[in-house]
Amino acid sequence: GKKDAIILRNEYFDDMRGQRTGFRTKYTEHLLSWNHWIGTTIVFRPELRYEHAYDAPAYDSGSKKSQLMFAADMIWLF
Repeated sequence: GKKDAIILRNEYFDDMRGQRTGFRTKYTEHLLSWNHWIGTTIVFRPELRYEHAYDAPAYDSGSKKSQLMFAADMIWLF
């Protein structure tokens, strides 16, 4: 309905010197999110995100190249 939105986002990032993440590698992120308005001021936003580092194991203290994450938040607009 008018209170719901499905979001699909794909991103690419190249940290050529490792200055932003601490690892010199290329990254991709794929995200699926559902935004649901509660009334007119609150947005509930759960998401499922997969991230991958291509040239170095940048996740889990430098031991993994990928991670899958589920997160949720609520945004209050005022």
